[in-house]
Amino acid sequence: MHLMKWDGHVHSPYCPHGTKDSLEAYIEHALLQGLERISFTEHAPLPEGLTDPAPDNDSGMSFATAERYIEELKTLRETYKNDIEIRIGMEFDYWENDVDGTRDIIARYGPELTDGILSLHYLWIEDRYYMVDFSKESFGEIVTTLGSVTAAHERYYEGIQALVMTDLGKHQPKRLGHLTLPTKFIQAYPLESNPANLDDTLRKIRQADFTLDVNTAGLRKPLCGLSYPYPELLQVTQSLSIPLVYGSDAHLAKDVGADFDMKW
Repeated sequence: MHLMKWDGHVHSPYCPHGTKDSLEAYIEHALLQGLERISFTEHAPLPEGLTDPAPDNDSGMSFATAERYIEELKTLRETYKNDIEIRIGMEFDYWENDVDGTRDIIARYGPELTDGILSLHYLWIEDRYYMVDFSKESFGEIVTTLGSVTAAHERYYEGIQALVMTDLGKHQPKRLGHLTLPTKFIQAYPLESNPANLDDTLRKIRQADFTLDVNTAGLRKPLCGLSYPYPELLQVTQSLSIPLVYGSDAHLAKDVGADFDMKW
């Protein structure tokens, strides 16, 4: 059986918080890595009327930028059609307090895309969004608000369960980004105990027929050193027959295909 060499989670110069490496640089590095397919999954625009929780308002593309992103990738897909399969995708955020807005953004861009990821970066707690992976300090705010590191992780998995069990329309991506994102700061915020709802979360992911992003970015984060999901959890996903797609989550060209030789 041929396993396609594919990076399913790649960003671009259109990322407001990434590098300005050209799309061609990402593609050329993919070719150097021997990849047969690359999925560009830039952060989708935010729903209209939603205030960006990030301090620099850089969580997603603007509407104008998104159109340019799609058009440039269509051109490059044609240019490189004999060398590599280029998928045009977006990474959509699941906005817990604006599910209708989430659905609208997916409906707006879904018809033009050939790939996509659904991710949870923000938790709506009480009356505002908290940032899960923005910084050690921002994650610490969640821990302080909820009372423990374990509670912060469990709250995240509650959000993941809602994400996979919510109907977001016919263009809804069925691949879940970086399942264990709260472990990004695990060395600063070690777990007191295993999240009680993690096994149930995996069952719901399987029940909803989602694929998981095996995201290698955590291996390159100084307070993490683990893939998302981490190796022990990947063994569980295999026992549940949850399909997996490797993703570098590259925000610069040289990280395309990075750490795909990890052992688990």
